[in-house]
Amino acid sequence: MWARDSLPPAMITFLVLDIIAVGLRVFVRTRMSKSFGYDDWAMCFALVGYVTLCALTFVSVNNGYGADEMRPEWDPITAVKFFVASTLAYVVLVGIAKISVALVLYRIAVTNKPIRALLIASMVILMIWTTITTLIVAFQCTPLSLAWGEGTGTCLPAYVLANTGYSISTMDIASSFLYAGLPVLLLKGVQLSPRMKASIIVLLGLGIVSSIATVIRLKYLIDVANLTSATGVEAANAYLTTFVYSITELGLTIFTASLAALRPLLKFLPFGNNGKSGQSYGSSKKKSELNSNMGPPVKLDDLESSASQEHIVPEGHIQKQTQYRVEYSQV
Repeated sequence: MWARDSLPPAMITFLVLDIIAVGLRVFVRTRMSKSFGYDDWAMCFALVGYVTLCALTFVSVNNGYGADEMRPEWDPITAVKFFVASTLAYVVLVGIAKISVALVLYRIAVTNKPIRALLIASMVILMIWTTITTLIVAFQCTPLSLAWGEGTGTCLPAYVLANTGYSISTMDIASSFLYAGLPVLLLKGVQLSPRMKASIIVLLGLGIVSSIATVIRLKYLIDVANLTSATGVEAANAYLTTFVYSITELGLTIFTASLAALRPLLKFLPFGNNGKSGQSYGSSKKKSELNSNMGPPVKLDDLESSASQEHIVPEGHIQKQTQYRVEYSQV
């Protein structure tokens, strides 16, 4: 039951974080840097997919999926139907989210052709893999309604679905660690301020946590494959357990990738001005001292022409006086 109880809070938490992060990303790219690009569109699309995934899962859980005892107001058919739909949405979203991260890195690696080539190859593989796994999950039963107990037909063998789940996790883990490690190569030899290094360390740390979540999910996926029955409360709780880590991993992926575009907002933070305000204060102070050494302001009309040079250089400083004498003679 812990998975069923933990799933809604996890979804709410990451929905709030991701909506804020992607919203700020859109604000920065459209209002501040004026550089809204393909990676931003992909991230927005990933957020829409994540919201859809969470909505489907909410409906499933609220209709009693994974509960020990069904209440009269719950609909078990609806619960299973929406969980199958959320599983299909998850398979699609994993590919979209990973491609979104790859596009973010592709935009950053503008001068690194080898890494760009690697990213293009990985995105092509992800698109092919996502298409195949989506088709397998979508046609696991013919008709699909058979998956939630309606109608008659045939379904794929259990080992096919189990192997599909393993392939999803394997590709997810490989791409997660690849995209978490590439920033290290991109930043190799680059001189960065301590503040920027700290922000990058945080982003890499979140990426690693996301990768660890996929590894933990694989462990529970193996437990699902070893179930004696694909239906029932035990199976439902096993599925929901994997979903807790799936929601966490996808939420962290979208959140981390969005934070990478929020650097312009650092200047609004107390520690994000790099000491510019202090430098400005020092410059103003020096300027004030310089002005005070130049003497008081005096109108030229108030000066006697014979002593006007006295007001150009303050008294006590080195001065040079030049006198001219003009004589007229009659020719």
